Amino acid sequence: MLIRNFGMLAVSIALLAAMGCDKPGAAEQQKENAAIQQDLQAQNSAAQQSAQAQADMRDKIAAAQVDFDKTRNDYSRDRQLDLKEIDERISKLEERTQAATAAKRGQLEQALANIRVQRSAFASDVRAIGGVAAGDWDQFKSKVDDEYNALRDHLDKVA
Repeated sequence: MLIRNFGMLAVSIALLAAMGCDKPGAAEQQKENAAIQQDLQAQNSAAQQSAQAQADMRDKIAAAQVDFDKTRNDYSRDRQLDLKEIDERISKLEERTQAATAAKRGQLEQALANIRVQRSAFASDVRAIGGVAAGDWDQFKSKVDDEYNALRDHLDKVA
């Protein structure tokens, strides 16, 4: 019976030891599960914030592109009107050249030849406005503005 009691006592001690080990193990497992859950929530939150930031950035880029396209189209329209005005002034100068004396006609024809070269460069750039990228815009616009101002000034001096 002593062996039997001793066996029961050993089994009871083993069970108590196992139960004592399981409780801290279970608590540690719960802590680990909670930490894993918090980590997953933090990752999901970060992913949602990142996706929202990317969507916001795409919206801002799209709005900036729309604004740039409008600016470029407005500028193109304005420069086309300027080109039309330049052509009208050249036409009037050609008429004046035809009516001028021989000496004056030579000077006007030389001036017209130079003006036509300038007009050709300006017209070429006006046609290219629609294809200019945003990164090149400021430099290109400055070039076209300078060409227009020089052409207009040249016409003013000749007229």
